[in-house]
Amino acid sequence: MLSFFTVISVACGNIFFRFIQPSLIVKWKNQIITIWASSTANILGLNISSKGSPPQPPFFLVSNHLSYMDVVPLWYFMDGTFIAKSEVASWPFFGWGTRILGVLFINRKLQGDVRRMNNRIGEIISDSEGLILFPEGTSSKGETVLAFNSSLLNYPAKKEMPVSCAAISYRSSDTNRPAYSHVCWWGEMDFLPHFWELLKIRQIDVTIRFGDKHIDNDRKELSRQLHDKVSQLFVPVADSYS
Repeated sequence: MLSFFTVISVACGNIFFRFIQPSLIVKWKNQIITIWASSTANILGLNISSKGSPPQPPFFLVSNHLSYMDVVPLWYFMDGTFIAKSEVASWPFFGWGTRILGVLFINRKLQGDVRRMNNRIGEIISDSEGLILFPEGTSSKGETVLAFNSSLLNYPAKKEMPVSCAAISYRSSDTNRPAYSHVCWWGEMDFLPHFWELLKIRQIDVTIRFGDKHIDNDRKELSRQLHDKVSQLFVPVADSYS
């Protein structure tokens, strides 16, 4: 998924601009990631389309979560970073690469880590970068949008910051490799066998639907509003082309 060239390019930029002009580090990273997302989409046969307008930095966006592939279309349209579960940080190469790219890691089981992350969010969002959150906390097979966890919506609620939303959906061109099982990654699926089968699909249609922004100073009410909107935008993942 993450190419060695992409990670090394960002790492070199981090070192170079830290001494020359630190304000350019995020802009350099965004340019490299945008190129990576476009190249990855071409290599994997992702036909990416959107409905509505993606937000521009600074932004806070929530989306449903279906697969490790979700980062490609989201990075394709937006300059932002993600909050990922702490387990990802330990994955071979991928964990190291995502740290270099600025992905934030959280242990949701620790209440103190949730507080730390809410403080960290305020340090990340800027005129050059937004933040993308998967409030379901896990990926699914795309039948419906799972319940949202409101804990990481504390920052935008307290700041009364508008929160954008989006819904991702996939469709496979291969009737023998339907999207719900060969693109969506859920349950106890192993990464490498799943990714190998995904590579065999000739074309995967990806649609992101962007919705309106929501503001509320109560994080639980904000979470409810966002879940309702994402559910309205979401198109359940089709088993195959009909």
